Amino acid sequence: MHFYYNKIIFMFFFSFMFQRHYSANACLLPICSLYGAAVTTVEGVGSTKTRVHPVQERLAKCHGSQCGFCTPGMVMSIYTLLRNYPEPTSEQMMAALAGNLCRCTGYRPILDACKTFCKESACCQRKANGKCCLDQEDDLFDKEEKVSTRLFSTDEFQPLDPTQELIFPPELMRMAENQPKRTLFFHGERMTWISPVSLDELLDLKAAHPKAPLVVGNTSVGPEMKFRGVFHPIVIAPARIPDLNVVKRLTLGAACSLSLVKDILTNAISEYPEEKTKVFCAVLQQLRTLGGEQIRNVASLGGNIISRKSTSDLNPILAASNCMLNLASRGGKRQIPLSDVFADGVGNNIITPEEILVSVYIPHSRKGDYVSAFRQAPRRENALPITNAGMRVLFEEGTDLIKDLSIFYGGAVSTTICAKQTCGTLIGRHWNEQMLDEACRLILKEIALPGSPSGEKVDYKKILVVSFFYRFFLEVLQSLRTMVNWFSTSTEEQPSQSPQDPVGRPIMHQSGIKHATGEAVYIDDLPSVDGELFLAVVTSSRAHAKIVSIDTSEALKGPGVFDIITAHDVPATNEFYYSDGPEIIFVICVGQIVCAVVADSDIHAKQAAAKVKIEYEVLEPVILTIEEAIKHNSFFEPKRKLEHGNVDQAFETVDNIIEGEIHIGGQEHFYMETQSVLAVPIGEDKEMDVYVSTQHPAIIQEMVAASLGVPANRIMCHVKRVGGAFGGKLLKAGLLASVAAVAANKTSRAVRLILSRGDDMLITGGRHPFIGKYKVSATRIQGKSTCPYSVNKSFSYNQFNFKTKLLARKPRDSVTVQPFICFCLYLCRGFFLCFVGFFFPSPFVSFSFYSSFCLSFWEWEAKLAQTSAEVYFKMSIWYVHTKEQLVFTEPVSYRKSYPVEEINLFPAHDNFCLLFHLYYIGKVREVL
Repeated sequence: MHFYYNKIIFMFFFSFMFQRHYSANACLLPICSLYGAAVTTVEGVGSTKTRVHPVQERLAKCHGSQCGFCTPGMVMSIYTLLRNYPEPTSEQMMAALAGNLCRCTGYRPILDACKTFCKESACCQRKANGKCCLDQEDDLFDKEEKVSTRLFSTDEFQPLDPTQELIFPPELMRMAENQPKRTLFFHGERMTWISPVSLDELLDLKAAHPKAPLVVGNTSVGPEMKFRGVFHPIVIAPARIPDLNVVKRLTLGAACSLSLVKDILTNAISEYPEEKTKVFCAVLQQLRTLGGEQIRNVASLGGNIISRKSTSDLNPILAASNCMLNLASRGGKRQIPLSDVFADGVGNNIITPEEILVSVYIPHSRKGDYVSAFRQAPRRENALPITNAGMRVLFEEGTDLIKDLSIFYGGAVSTTICAKQTCGTLIGRHWNEQMLDEACRLILKEIALPGSPSGEKVDYKKILVVSFFYRFFLEVLQSLRTMVNWFSTSTEEQPSQSPQDPVGRPIMHQSGIKHATGEAVYIDDLPSVDGELFLAVVTSSRAHAKIVSIDTSEALKGPGVFDIITAHDVPATNEFYYSDGPEIIFVICVGQIVCAVVADSDIHAKQAAAKVKIEYEVLEPVILTIEEAIKHNSFFEPKRKLEHGNVDQAFETVDNIIEGEIHIGGQEHFYMETQSVLAVPIGEDKEMDVYVSTQHPAIIQEMVAASLGVPANRIMCHVKRVGGAFGGKLLKAGLLASVAAVAANKTSRAVRLILSRGDDMLITGGRHPFIGKYKVSATRIQGKSTCPYSVNKSFSYNQFNFKTKLLARKPRDSVTVQPFICFCLYLCRGFFLCFVGFFFPSPFVSFSFYSSFCLSFWEWEAKLAQTSAEVYFKMSIWYVHTKEQLVFTEPVSYRKSYPVEEINLFPAHDNFCLLFHLYYIGKVREVL
């Protein structure tokens, strides 16, 4: 069975007394853990050669596919939900897709396809004409507006028939029911997987192998092994032990998945009276945003607790709720409160290394209990929290006197911590504002956050720590409810169009069905070529340094290693000039390729690459940021300056000045399919077929041909489809294709290079960060003019074009003044991984300009009466970019709606311009 990289979601069945369907991430789930389970990939759900499944058909016909790389995962998540719930609710469908990412299609058409399976009708929320779609006639066109209200017709869909789905294999069912359970051993090249079947056996294994990790969902050990290089020769998998899977009312086995915990608590809420369900509701609130459905399906309750990670969303609320842990060791069994585990912070060793967490008891709330959980993260789902908290307060019956109080925080230090002293001080106090003030002061004093160089994140966490308690204070007083509004649009279509005219019509993607069935072939889906080798790159880890030596001896001794490729192996060109600066295959810079390892498998290549030893001679200064470049006065020469008027003198005469900064970070392209290349030598005159994921096949052909020193007609570049690019697969893909081609040329074997997500984001560039410092001033001027005035002026200096455009409309009364402009350009020199849109890392640059100009603000005419405003403006921009790309052209005119003259220096970066423009206008309003 093959798991393709892009088909990351699959489904499996368990046969322990019942059948259950789960979706999971293939990259996290070890193959050894699937013993006794039936696995279905997207190819098994449906195919164009047999029968397309309704899920696949509707996702395609509802336009839920663009590049198609994420579509198999969407199909498996929806398919799994429908196997468990043939008529799901919209909430269930949203939860099922919360763990899936889509980069180019957008989620609206995907959700539209999902809603066709839901039992309740869902309004499309089309309110452009003031009508709901459910109130209109059921035909394709709105008779008044003549626009299409639907992008698809449900009449074309085949029905969903649960009786036609795959059954659980009878042989696996007989094996589960009849064969006695036995311990499983799986031996690999470097590690052994042991799966015991009893608690006593697990305790013996733990005593014999004290350093061996216990793995159930692999959500902790797996990422450590993949991203941090942690190696475990022996792994123990206790998921088949009945004691660890027990479910007795509110006692849950430590191996129970978080999805199972979620289902059990949901059922408990429906069974218990409301006053007893407050703990369950708070835990469920955290479970809904903990990872995604695929993570919760495999992650275990016990693993979440024992890992004691600060980022755990469950530990603070479970500890605050007085949950109890049932432990076992060879010396016996005992029960301890979870709160004791985190009572003394990081150094707490209340659970000994030889003890095993068997089960967890989650108590119900009591009368007078108030329980809440809080979480702040970069995103609602699939993001580790910045800070989280769990809080519980119990009042004396009939009063607001605090009888018991528990406050736990996560994300503050390396584990969950308890505000024990604060809670003890507040017992017996009334729940009022005086208590709130003292509690906030005590919490900030007790929860000591580790410092950071900038201090910004520490300050933010302190705000969150206090804010969480303030929210808890309010929630105890009243219940807060929130409402989310959704918006949607429709596509215009003229009903009088010819049937052959496709303009404006919703037409299904030509490859949509193949995307949904997994039959769409990407680079890593191509079948293996006879004798194929795999490539892993070794990147530079220093910014400003010289390479003293490269030791590849240990790497060459690795199993399956074929060769090491360096710049000396490039037959011809190692540099490409598509602009003033070179693009280099093998270079010395952080994140750039120093050499590459060729081996018989991807795993062997990566293991050998990790053994390459590079000795550096570090040079000074190491300039890694724009701020450091400015501090060290690191600029390219010559400096350029353009002036019109005396800016400094103009600022000396103003009444008010406002100054500030804007920081906008860089952005990764984050395509779903990473950079991928397969180079296949033909065997005659260095002819080669190159299969590559790129937006520009012609550049790939030219660069590969140049690196091999052959005419371009001997290189055949194949591009069937691309799994997302967004401008990130131009020259980058060409340089990586050249690396693979050089390796294929040297070895005379086909070479496949598929970057991991981490290597892709390290090696390639991105979109640029900005640092902007502005200075705005305004002076009131008496008098007014009745004649409108506008001016267009263009300035140029060498190859840099600076054009100002003053947009004017005819006002009743206005004052306009000639602008004062001083423009200075500084190209900063540094040594870090530059965020350059289409290029590899290069020395970053920055520029700054200063301008002062007067504006007429007609919309404030009534407010200012007989007085107009003269506004001076000064701004400095530090901008990461390459020197040859700093060319200013005619500014775009999308901001014509603003009644303000403006200067646009960045036509290629409209998002920054618009943001800064709106921010600047707001500051001017404050001055006036």
